[in-house]
Amino acid sequence: MMQRNELAQWDNLDAFFNDSESLKINVFTSSSCIFCNEALEAAQEAARKFHQLNLPIQVIETSVEEQPELIEALNVIALPMILIGNSQIIGLPRVEDIELILHQTVLAG
Repeated sequence: MMQRNELAQWDNLDAFFNDSESLKINVFTSSSCIFCNEALEAAQEAARKFHQLNLPIQVIETSVEEQPELIEALNVIALPMILIGNSQIIGLPRVEDIELILHQTVLAG
């Protein structure tokens, strides 16, 4: 089951996420995570569907092993974790879960 949380504050993480105009799907993974590859594939599938609508979506995979400071900064409690705008999905999402958040983020503008 998907757990979705709203991130209330970004502090100095703005630069990490806001380096371009395209919408980003940030997928946090680790080599020991058994569902991370599936979550990454779901994010890529959702992004492909939005590209068909001429909406630029970037899927960014970030290994928490390579950037361990993000675990505490983002309050990562489990992997996989996906961030889209201010929305957070923890666990293995369905493509539809990601699409819903993308739609909401695009509409919120």
